[in-house]
Amino acid sequence: MAVLEGGKISGRQFIALTVLTRILAILLEAPTISGTDAGHDVWIAVLISTFLVLPWVFIWVHLAKMFPGRTIIQYSQEILGPWLGRLVGFIFIVFFLQQSAHAVRVAADAYVTTIMPETPLIVFILIMTFLSSNCARSGLEVLARAADIVFPLVLVLLVLILVLPINNVDLLNLLPVAAYGWGSIVEATFSSFAVFGELVVMTMLFPYLDEAKGAGGLAVRTVLLAGFLFTWFSIIVALVFGPAVGSLILPAFSLSRAIEFAFVVERVEVIPLVAWTLGAGVKQTVFLWASMLGIAQLFNLSEMKSLAYPVGALVASFAVWLFSTIFDALQFYTAAEFGPLGVLVCYVIPLILYVGALIRQALRPGKGEEGRM
Repeated sequence: MAVLEGGKISGRQFIALTVLTRILAILLEAPTISGTDAGHDVWIAVLISTFLVLPWVFIWVHLAKMFPGRTIIQYSQEILGPWLGRLVGFIFIVFFLQQSAHAVRVAADAYVTTIMPETPLIVFILIMTFLSSNCARSGLEVLARAADIVFPLVLVLLVLILVLPINNVDLLNLLPVAAYGWGSIVEATFSSFAVFGELVVMTMLFPYLDEAKGAGGLAVRTVLLAGFLFTWFSIIVALVFGPAVGSLILPAFSLSRAIEFAFVVERVEVIPLVAWTLGAGVKQTVFLWASMLGIAQLFNLSEMKSLAYPVGALVASFAVWLFSTIFDALQFYTAAEFGPLGVLVCYVIPLILYVGALIRQALRPGKGEEGRM
């Protein structure tokens, strides 16, 4: 079998890659990501969903432990058989393509909406997709090194966005708790839980960890760190904007405009612009790379580099075709639209695979577990 991806990544690079895929949602969509009436209570939903997703992360990790050195595209065929397994693999590939397309679309829309309204949207989509395709073509190690450099910078920028508007914080904006009822919080929790499922891309990264036995701890740290940042951001936005939270289109940009430095610093809104450019670039590239690898494994190709630009073109096409306006892109992650899809692809299918793997293991007791992480 041809070695499609020979790169290896460290645990720190794994966390950088996976957390950065979540930071884009934090910067561009939180806390309006739910598309519900939860308002300033969205932080409760995000916090609950963070812990709800942990058991499913253990399922992803255990599947990787049972099939060491293989991605979810590969062991799906082993568990479900060649035909049904390929269908499941195809579903994951389409999901990865959609996630890559959504990342570039919301970033491009953000640029057009905030600072360059006269520039055609397609210009930003093509430039970002071309750069992401180039990076994905260079392999996982190059992408991981880039993420390793970008990650601390994005964290610093995110912390600045969350700390600097402190003068505009009003603690009373968090009251009353459950102002719109617990039903809206439950709906927001379901939405946030579904969106957390994008971390299923971990199942494409696990085989390339240089220390596979630490995969479980790394996955848990990713979820907790991403959940903490998401919750913190949602709280700060609610503290600053209060009842107006639900009407915000780009909360991070609005938050940066609330920063006051009285003639000392101007154009502070460049902070979220830089942060979401870097975050979107890494997220788009991670899912583009996962799509390339998945296609190559699904069709037993001898190499994957030649797929970079065709897959990039497909991602750019999806970015234009799937969303007609910025509101469509930003409201895509709602309980009604993304919820069923996210839960099916990221949670239900892995659970079916896990049960199938346990049955397969029970029927072949002599094999035992094929490896440990």
